[in-house]
Amino acid sequence: MYSFLLTCPLWLEALAKKDIEKQGYKLREVQDKAVYFNWEIDAIARINLWSRFGNIVYFIAWEYQNITDFDSYFDAISQIDWLKYIPRDYEILVKATSIKSELGVSSSLQWLAKKAIVKSLVWDALLRENPTLWKIEIRILMENNTLRVLLNTSGEWLHKRGYREMTWDAPLKENIAAALVILSGWKFREPLYDIFCGSGTIGIEAAMIARNIAPWLKRKFACETWSWIPQGIFESEKKRAKEKEFSGEYKIYSTDIRKDIIELARRNAKFAGVDDCITFWVQDYTTYLRREISGWLISNPPYGLRLEEANVPRIHQDIAKLFEQNQNLQGGIITAHSEFESYSQVKYKRRKLYNWGEQVYFYKKEQK
Repeated sequence: MYSFLLTCPLWLEALAKKDIEKQGYKLREVQDKAVYFNWEIDAIARINLWSRFGNIVYFIAWEYQNITDFDSYFDAISQIDWLKYIPRDYEILVKATSIKSELGVSSSLQWLAKKAIVKSLVWDALLRENPTLWKIEIRILMENNTLRVLLNTSGEWLHKRGYREMTWDAPLKENIAAALVILSGWKFREPLYDIFCGSGTIGIEAAMIARNIAPWLKRKFACETWSWIPQGIFESEKKRAKEKEFSGEYKIYSTDIRKDIIELARRNAKFAGVDDCITFWVQDYTTYLRREISGWLISNPPYGLRLEEANVPRIHQDIAKLFEQNQNLQGGIITAHSEFESYSQVKYKRRKLYNWGEQVYFYKKEQK
């Protein structure tokens, strides 16, 4: 049995926890932006492929209690069998964080960890930046005087699914978009509207959830080249994931005002393999005010943090009117515009989130 850490955006810990429980893994602890769990080594492949809400899957190489001085810290890291974990001629990246510990200087922890690792290797460790080499990231976490030595198995953060060739202004992270779909309570066979679709992320994530497509089938992971990872676990897990996909037709409508934006979103959806699930067209959001719609609306309208040129109050007043005049329209929007709730008599359940470090809220329409 091995130990792992899945990091996630703040306020999405409960969803990340459910991702892990869904796979049958044994939970150890849930903290802010962190879920610890235990399982066999194949969990590296399964969670990397299936966690819709995570950031990075770390393998916990070692844990030490009561580390309160630098000598003990150095000795603990030196005792790890680094020859097992670090392939030859890899670039080594070391990062250190200290939380509520007596050893609180992260720069010193990082420097000493590098020194301890180099001491354990029989070749000259490659600590310099070299874009031609594979990389392995080692994260040192000191928390309440407990030392955890973590290996980044994911590589790039997991919100980078791999299907977005490029994005438009103020994009949603993919894992935040997936969270909105789940939090909205969307029923998959009901219509879903994104009236400010941008690069198409909300509709794409909704389609992937509805069809049970593993979110990270389109990308590679750092640990796939490590010699101590059993061969074939990623290939077998990807095959298993493909067998679990659903087929079916879904009524997902993604619209925006510019043709070039819609073409970008359509290409992203095609690369994600869900373009047959989503209807894209060029349309101003105000056209929805002139007709009755039902189902779910989930969208990321301009709210002024990056798109200052937009008429933010007017846009949010119109969205509030849209929810108010369509009693059978459910869902909500993600925004930092604090006046949104005051624009109508509709009641919303508000949930705090962070997108690219910006504090926002998901306003979910409450049903009577």
